Amino acid sequence: MRAVCARGGKAAGGQMEVMTPIKFREVEFPEGIDLKRWEVYGDILDADVVINVPIAKDHGIARLTLGGKNLMGVVTNRGAFHINLGQRVADTLSRVRPALTVIDAVRILMANGPTGGDLGDVKLANTVIASADTVAADAYATGLFGLKPTDIAYIKAGAAMGLGTMDLGTVRVDEFEVA
Repeated sequence: MRAVCARGGKAAGGQMEVMTPIKFREVEFPEGIDLKRWEVYGDILDADVVINVPIAKDHGIARLTLGGKNLMGVVTNRGAFHINLGQRVADTLSRVRPALTVIDAVRILMANGPTGGDLGDVKLANTVIASADTVAADAYATGLFGLKPTDIAYIKAGAAMGLGTMDLGTVRVDEFEVA
């Protein structure tokens, strides 16, 4: 799969590389509540624009992997990162601010995630959520799982930090059907 992605990216004028430990840099989190310093992948810090594309799924600790939780992929020492995970995910969002979050919820893993599960745990939702507000995108996606934004610690923490809104009553939602 990695080779297919690399070929497709190269054909479009881009590049793909495996994340290498030497590119992680310890940085400050000025707005962080729990995280004050942590190692973040340098390329994400140096990028002109970050587009975050998570696949929506159940997660045993965070409850769901959505846009905020997906940013855990840009930090190192993930085992220790799980301590106070909800706040640490929000703290990461305060340091790495995607210009756009596009949640792939075409097929969603409803249970036993992120590493377990079988086809019986997959629901066909046929949904893609896109927003410049990661917290709002995540808040909207919780409904696909029968949850509320307040059920997910990192969504609550992100909203409390002013990183976005989880109040869907204040968000303009445009729904489109694509054939």
